[in-house]
Amino acid sequence: MRKSLFLLCFLSACGAFAIATTAFFMPVYLKEIDFSGREIGILYAALSVTSIITSFPSGLASDRFLARDLIALALILMGIACWLKSEVFLFLPFVLAYLTYGVGQNLFRVSLDALLLKSFSQNVGKVYGYFNGARMLGFTLGGIIGGLLLSHFDFRLTLKLIGSFCVAISFIRRFLPQNIPVSFGLKTYKNDFFRPSVLFFAIWLFMFYLHWGAEFTSYGLFLRENLKLSLLAMGFYMSAEFAMVGLASVIMGLWLNKGANPYQVAFWGLLASGIGHMGMIIEHLPVSLTFRLIHGFGDGTIMVLSYVGIAKLFKIERIGGNSGLITLTIMLGGFIGSLVFGPLGEKWGYQWPLFISGVTTLVLIPMIFIPKVIELKHERRSA
Repeated sequence: MRKSLFLLCFLSACGAFAIATTAFFMPVYLKEIDFSGREIGILYAALSVTSIITSFPSGLASDRFLARDLIALALILMGIACWLKSEVFLFLPFVLAYLTYGVGQNLFRVSLDALLLKSFSQNVGKVYGYFNGARMLGFTLGGIIGGLLLSHFDFRLTLKLIGSFCVAISFIRRFLPQNIPVSFGLKTYKNDFFRPSVLFFAIWLFMFYLHWGAEFTSYGLFLRENLKLSLLAMGFYMSAEFAMVGLASVIMGLWLNKGANPYQVAFWGLLASGIGHMGMIIEHLPVSLTFRLIHGFGDGTIMVLSYVGIAKLFKIERIGGNSGLITLTIMLGGFIGSLVFGPLGEKWGYQWPLFISGVTTLVLIPMIFIPKVIELKHERRSA
């Protein structure tokens, strides 16, 4: 089991590394090839739409087929899409390349998450903390290496290198654990998802991940335009946050594994995430970075909490499809956020989407106590 966990964590880190080398730098590249703020918003919204459409089918496929085969297919699609993005410069062809990338990226994430959830049902806080910590390590190294690559080479060559890397790591497939394929009707997943506790959890995550839309469309441009950072400096700035997300994932995962109150964990996670997003817009690099690290600690906390929530809410044999539905909810939040924050950032300044999304995160804090209040009322009536 240790070998399986190591391999899944390693692949999680490799996938995150491939994504991070270009993901947050991409708006800068899109602006360089004369895409407007509206077009950038549409591109990221299209990426989110693709994720929304493919999330449940990807999860369902992870239940019905070997997840490791789907992971390999996803990496190959990502590799092809990176090559396409390096060769097309017109808006519509670029959208098609983004759609291909979106399918691959989402299939990779959902299938890998499903394989982890199916392979480990004990000590979930610790396991998911390590897994997400490995993912963030990949993002950290990807941000640094991405900045270095883009400082010495152009975006086109960097995209080709990352595309080749994605195809290369797909050969890890044969060493990954195998899940047992199962088949359930769609009505079963509907019944699983439309329970009050699951719906509340999904709505809460949707509202939290609205802030992804602000990051997709404004984070990189804020660092470039407002803080005047070079591509290399942007890489180190982003990587510092990813390292903090990874650290928080491990710390909070171990804390949850020891029996920490999840409501208390959620409170501190939301507080840190919201305040961090609001404070990072201060245009003084050390202060901005400090708040970004605070935000990263909050995000890492909520990420691990979401894994633990999925593991507790769903049966393991259908956890692929159900986790896909949760991913759909998360991607829907990013989609709506992209549509709102893309034009807002271009018109009013790239700092405002980050600030406003920080406020919306803080608004979620009272919501986390609603299930607890309902639970206490139910206990009193029973007594």
